[in-house]
Amino acid sequence: MEGFHSGAPNLCRVCVDAWAGGEVTGRLYHCYSKQPEPIGRTSDVLDSIDRLCDRLNYPARTQQPRHFGPARPKPQTTQKKVEPQMTRDELAEQKGKMATFVVHVMYRQHSTWQGSVTWAETGEKANFRSALELIKLMDSAVDATLEDESPPQDETNLAQPTNPVREETDYET
Repeated sequence: MEGFHSGAPNLCRVCVDAWAGGEVTGRLYHCYSKQPEPIGRTSDVLDSIDRLCDRLNYPARTQQPRHFGPARPKPQTTQKKVEPQMTRDELAEQKGKMATFVVHVMYRQHSTWQGSVTWAETGEKANFRSALELIKLMDSAVDATLEDESPPQDETNLAQPTNPVREETDYET
């Protein structure tokens, strides 16, 4: 995976197979499992990456998450070394039907993430300052893909607005 932080233990490959109404479905791969983690909604991406970072204790959290309700146990971090199950080349072979992203979380500060995301199909790379910004970057890439795939519209056949704004309005007093 040229151009990526190939030495980073927590590289994830997000394979987007469908994107509807702002929700992603697909698969998430990392080198510590041959099996993908299924993604059924956007929050699954964040949960899966967060669990991986907790498991590796990389990058370490600077704050523990807060929750409503009874106290939850602290996430378990691995004391023994986690062995890779997939090579970087095998990881690089995984592709989504719509888009593929390589996510590298570098820091977990201020109760969110900072890192970089690369849109694999174009090679475009962007840094993100929060998990929300990561999702918005991926969303913008998928939107661009959808725009490229949609057939061009003939401007003469565009429907007129059903409720045009009137220049003059009569108000009754």
